[in-house]
Amino acid sequence: MENCSIFLKISNGSYGEKDETELFTRGEYRFYKGSYFIDYDETETTGYDGCHVQLRVDDKTVVMTRTGSSFTNLIFERGVRHYCQYGAEFGECMVGVSTSVLESSLGGSGGEVNLKYEIDVNSGLVAENHIRITVKDVK
Repeated sequence: MENCSIFLKISNGSYGEKDETELFTRGEYRFYKGSYFIDYDETETTGYDGCHVQLRVDDKTVVMTRTGSSFTNLIFERGVRHYCQYGAEFGECMVGVSTSVLESSLGGSGGEVNLKYEIDVNSGLVAENHIRITVKDVK
């Protein structure tokens, strides 16, 4: 059931290069047991066509779970490094996720989530990322 519009602006940087992607899609937005949930399907634009993403946002964390042709489970918590499972075209691996910015203005009719984080493998920086997610209720 689609009840919201979702706009994602994703910026990835590594080794001096930067890539930006924007995605506008429809999805599901709800509040359940103290957390906001945002669900949407990926497209070719993000490189994960055929995958489903669920974001669970609470006061301290954002958990992103991607299922389908690739599995990813990332935990974002400001100031904390989490070891997480990351799936990509080359396979799955464990990565470190260090979040420097986690801001959320989600409420009853939508809002915004802003994440800045680094991904590392074996403590070596792989990417610096910034994701801004805007959700608007369309009920």
